[in-house]
Amino acid sequence: MGSTCPGWQRSPFDGAAREAGSPPAGQFVAGGIAAPANRPRRFIDRRVRSADWLARSNRRGIPAPRCPGAVPAAGQTAANRLGRALRQVACVVATLAICLPSGLAQPAFLADPARFWQHESDYSGAEACEPCHPRISARQRNSNHARSLRAPDHVPELVFSLPFSVRDRVSGFALEMSSDPARGVRLRSEKGNASGEVSLEWAFGSGAKGITAIGRITAESWVESRLTWYESLGGIDFTTGASQYDPENAVESLGRGLTQQEVAECFGCHTTGFDARSSVPQGDELGIRCERCHGPGKAHAEAAIAGRPTRGTIFNPVTLGGFPQAQMCGACHGRPPQDNEFDALALLEQTPNSVRFPSQRIILSRCFNETFGELACTDCHDPHLDAADEGDSFDAACLSCHGQDSRELATVCPVASENCSSCHMPQERVMRHSMFSDHWIRVVRAE
Repeated sequence: MGSTCPGWQRSPFDGAAREAGSPPAGQFVAGGIAAPANRPRRFIDRRVRSADWLARSNRRGIPAPRCPGAVPAAGQTAANRLGRALRQVACVVATLAICLPSGLAQPAFLADPARFWQHESDYSGAEACEPCHPRISARQRNSNHARSLRAPDHVPELVFSLPFSVRDRVSGFALEMSSDPARGVRLRSEKGNASGEVSLEWAFGSGAKGITAIGRITAESWVESRLTWYESLGGIDFTTGASQYDPENAVESLGRGLTQQEVAECFGCHTTGFDARSSVPQGDELGIRCERCHGPGKAHAEAAIAGRPTRGTIFNPVTLGGFPQAQMCGACHGRPPQDNEFDALALLEQTPNSVRFPSQRIILSRCFNETFGELACTDCHDPHLDAADEGDSFDAACLSCHGQDSRELATVCPVASENCSSCHMPQERVMRHSMFSDHWIRVVRAE
């Protein structure tokens, strides 16, 4: 499945863990958030800007409003002092309104990261974008995002690895995955007189990390294949997490059973415009295409063709600030906790497997917190391309702050000025056969 699919391994604070991460009653105080004593110092409230940041903004050329009616300190009466204090508060509010970068004009968080757009429209399909955006459309069409859901017999990596057979030492069943033009890709299990078989209908994952298929035992009963194709192997092995389940019969030996809700979540992250009321996605919904991130675009396409104004008919995620963007991408790549979810934040820091969820790990970074929402996913990633194809753009993003000629308060690395991510975002093996870049950007010290 995809590199961050919850079916492979849940985010460390999903469900009950997320509930445990909610702050206790009375945690909020006037003027901000009261953090407990054990709150990591790097976690600061992105919604409250510091005087230090305002000073840095002024040095960067952002004007601060003048405070009218200032009263000299000498000889002030109590009324003078009160009035001066109120005017200072008003000045801070006005200064924040002027100094905030444009991306921060967005809400501090998205109420619904899965439906972030505000315009109303039907879906048009990615093909409608091509006449006006041919180059971007071509790049996106060939990206891993676009290949994140396919029919198994349309996945060359998987089909060329078949037939494949192995004995499951956990269950004792012999497993065989095979393919033929008439019946598609099938998984069969057998032990003595007991046997089971499932037709695999959907293959999740682009192949950048792996590809896992699912199929239906009955009309309402789905199973996640116990076998997965891995890019690092160029072949098939047991699905990550399969050893956690001890099959007791032939059907269970085929793989982990999935609820309808779990299947809907899988399709929700691997399709565009999927309607959860439908049992399966339609052909034009497969994979992550243009309207998965820009919102439904039929009204936009029709307006463009007719020569009418298109403003307000489509959404551009680049307009979001850092945290809202992390929420939006995190709908599939790991939902980031809010600043007041202290237990969830601590759990992220303490759980190595959370490396799989970049939208969560990024908020642990000083780079993220100390830029007050200026650092967004799209500062480093072009979502129309694969990360492996972006190359030197990562260094450019780092050096825009940490270079010799960049902002004065950012530390310049004394070791190197290229390939920054190899040291500050090292790859970690947290899943079987798969490596992930740690988006907790920091100085990583050898233990």
